[in-house]
Amino acid sequence: MRAAVLGSGMMGSVIALDLAKSEGVDEVVVADIDEARLDALRRRAPGKKLSVEALDIMQRDRVVPFLRRFDVAASALPHGVVHQSDLAAVEAGSKMVNIAFEDDQMELDGPARRSGAILIPGCGVAPGLGGILLADAVVEIGGADEGHILVGGLPQEPTPPFGYKLVFSIVGLLREYTDEARVVRDGKWVKVKPFSTVETYRFPPPIGELEGFCTDGLASLVYTMKGLRVLDEITLRWPGHAEKMNLLLESGFFSREKVKAGGTEVSPLEVSWAVLGKKLAEGDPRDVTVMRVIARRPGKEIIYDLVDWYDEENLVTSMGKTTGYTGSIVAQMLGRGEVRGSGVIPPERAVTGPMVDELLSELAKRGVYFRKRC
Repeated sequence: MRAAVLGSGMMGSVIALDLAKSEGVDEVVVADIDEARLDALRRRAPGKKLSVEALDIMQRDRVVPFLRRFDVAASALPHGVVHQSDLAAVEAGSKMVNIAFEDDQMELDGPARRSGAILIPGCGVAPGLGGILLADAVVEIGGADEGHILVGGLPQEPTPPFGYKLVFSIVGLLREYTDEARVVRDGKWVKVKPFSTVETYRFPPPIGELEGFCTDGLASLVYTMKGLRVLDEITLRWPGHAEKMNLLLESGFFSREKVKAGGTEVSPLEVSWAVLGKKLAEGDPRDVTVMRVIARRPGKEIIYDLVDWYDEENLVTSMGKTTGYTGSIVAQMLGRGEVRGSGVIPPERAVTGPMVDELLSELAKRGVYFRKRC
């Protein structure tokens, strides 16, 4: 199998290195516009499977023929250029997993079918793995009344003032805090502000108490999950984080409306990207990912729990592991032909039945363990 990876950042590098270590993958080529980052990745890669190529995703005339060289591709690009990678994959007739989700991806189903492409959007840990487990649990208990995905990537040692360290892009983080969350209440889709309700959740030691609030992270489940009375995704943080971020939000620091400052016009959100992006990148890189997936109906429930820690040996973040390994494993399933059909296939429809057990087994081989309770 020949695999391409678009993006060599925090998540793309993990996907690429995992693909290069996998027996069924013969070649991995990582493309990025940042040549320094590509060089750093190449130095980390064992063996000769992995190579790199400088490529600007905005140059469609180069990206499309690049993708046609491979059996499967994985995209780990930031919001802002996600759509460009999807358009290129559809035009190339590629099989591609994208760890990011944007609603525009769902509109590519027709063009993808016509070109013979398969696009699996939003296939990391959340969105992606959480939705796969929830959909499978709903089937197992014969239909659910409630569905909840609780997830957070947290620093092991939270430090002031925010008690948080970036484990993915600042643009993606602030989207979680600014976009209204689509949730199901009383069987109807409604929108709620992320910090409108902050609740306390308890997890076994050493995690203990966390706070959680709804965010717009259901992704493709908005289109595929029907018939539930309650459905939501809840982002988890160490206590106190939501109050501070909500203060910035309510004060206008995340506004896109430009204001005059120092003789020029600037968007407060762009300033926040720069300032918070730098601040939240500081500190110890060791993180922990906490996830709980719940499917419930009267008398029956299934709960998946995950507490995953930073990889001290390989110096890989837990968010990189849970997101990148999921993307890599599903990409390999796709490359082997285990995902049938064409078009846009959400992860919860691409990975079903025995494939869910296969995914969890492969994650366990990589040190990512879920506990299932019925």
